[in-house]
Amino acid sequence: MWLQILSHLDNRRKVHKDAINYCQDILRKKMFDWESIVRNNLSCPIRDVDLVVSVGGDGTLLQASHFMDDSVPVLGVNSDPTQMEEVEKYSNEFDASRSTGFLCAATVSTFEQVLDNILEGRSSPSELSRMSICVNSKLLSTYALNDVLIAHPCPATVSWFSFIIQENGKPTCPLVNCRSSGLRVSTAAGSTAAMLSAGGFFMPSTSQDLQYMVREPISPGEAVTNLMHGTIKSNQTMDVTWFCQKGLIYIDGSHVIHQLQLGDSITLSSMAPVLKVFLPQHLLSSDL
Repeated sequence: MWLQILSHLDNRRKVHKDAINYCQDILRKKMFDWESIVRNNLSCPIRDVDLVVSVGGDGTLLQASHFMDDSVPVLGVNSDPTQMEEVEKYSNEFDASRSTGFLCAATVSTFEQVLDNILEGRSSPSELSRMSICVNSKLLSTYALNDVLIAHPCPATVSWFSFIIQENGKPTCPLVNCRSSGLRVSTAAGSTAAMLSAGGFFMPSTSQDLQYMVREPISPGEAVTNLMHGTIKSNQTMDVTWFCQKGLIYIDGSHVIHQLQLGDSITLSSMAPVLKVFLPQHLLSSDL
């Protein structure tokens, strides 16, 4: 079995590399300038370009989004889509899933056509809402496209915090005191990821609302049980106060982390620059 797993992983590496080479070959045929950047080498804001092409999966697109404002659109190319027949073949041995590419509008086989549609003005990007994060009234430089997880660094340790949702500086609910495994807040784009797996609900990709869920709350009490999961409207904020000695804010996964300490205040809202994304047809259809 281990040989099969290693062979599968090696094949994934090769397929991804071939996809990058193929996309670069297509770009060389076009009459415009372009530059290739490895995702881990991204360190400066992406500006003064007409289009970003992200070749990989959703993680690659998410990482690119952290360096983009609302002036440049991005096209995601799923370099290694999951093959269901392969997943079924090895289902009793290991997980043969590949890349989900939920936000990717193209694959290798469709890249040139999708790109031509964009260049010739037949496709327009959608505007996806992002989340701003302020800690002690200071805005963090990274906007979340998918979700934010606020939790203790040790997953076995209880997270202590309180939150309240406000609109125009006025509370829309009572203060909620929590002991739990943490707090997850997602955008509409992120509502199909960890939030949905935890029992959340799907949100249209163009929604500007946020969805939140307290993870594994401990004895929340009848008065606030219905506040363990809900939405934050586009004109509202969620204000969180952290009561543990240590804490972390995970932004769009585990690569971007901000440390917390006792007494820190966190403000979350969708008042952030949108991200312009060329979405796959299935997401465009779901918004109709």
